[in-house]
Amino acid sequence: MSNARHTLSRDQVLVAYAADQIARLNFSEPAFAQALNRALYDKCPVKAQEKDVPDFEADLLRNDAGEFMKATSRWLKRVQRWLDGSVELPVWLEEAWIVALEPDWRERCVNELAGRHGLIGARALGGDACPVTAFAQLVTRLGQAVEAGSEVLADGKIDAADLPQLPEFIQRLRAVEARTAELRHRAEEELAKHTSGSPLKVVG
Repeated sequence: MSNARHTLSRDQVLVAYAADQIARLNFSEPAFAQALNRALYDKCPVKAQEKDVPDFEADLLRNDAGEFMKATSRWLKRVQRWLDGSVELPVWLEEAWIVALEPDWRERCVNELAGRHGLIGARALGGDACPVTAFAQLVTRLGQAVEAGSEVLADGKIDAADLPQLPEFIQRLRAVEARTAELRHRAEEELAKHTSGSPLKVVG
């Protein structure tokens, strides 16, 4: 992503990740519009109805092909206006917009937005989440960070000469931090269940 990302507003960052995904994956705008629509009705169905977002799962549209096509066309035009910046992305869309992104773009977008506040974009690793899968993802992200960092640190320092590579390096490091935090939180939760507040032994 652009090394000028820090100059963008929050909504511009969201749009930039969606546009980058569409361009890099040859992911069509209609496909993103449909993903956003599903995310909106999963995350905030009442708000979606209030804002006249079409419900493509509703019988009214599913049973009328003509109305379905009209609603699809109108919705796509709304999404395209957000994507091209002619209409500002509203706040109520943000969470669903992130969910509509493909996993890699979603992760990088969350990490970047969290990083603006000095935070890490870690998720709670609970429910059906598999720690082994999360660890494998950590190893993958670590390898990507090493690859990005090897170019930056080839001369043994980080300076102005590395500016073109720094945004990617930072993104990869944020991904490692997020995955590490997820696993650490899960391990701490399990430890707390069995230690009843016993002091932890410091190792290292």
